[in-house]
Amino acid sequence: MKCVNCSGEAQQISSQLYGIEIKCPICGHFGVSASVLRQRLGRPFEVEKARVFLHNELDINPGRLPVINSENVIWASPD
Repeated sequence: MKCVNCSGEAQQISSQLYGIEIKCPICGHFGVSASVLRQRLGRPFEVEKARVFLHNELDINPGRLPVINSENVIWASPD
């Protein structure tokens, strides 16, 4: 599968999360809520800002899966 953030090759992990759990060699191991997936419909994330958010969340809460949800999603600006 493709990473929902960077579009690189990634692996979808079986999860209890209401959404999807992804393991990407570039963005890391993270989740995306079902509500964000529904809102997305081809809208891209702001890749670098989302990646920084994910890595910061891991630093703040080690051992806890960072999840992109409707409260913290960073959409890319339309061109």
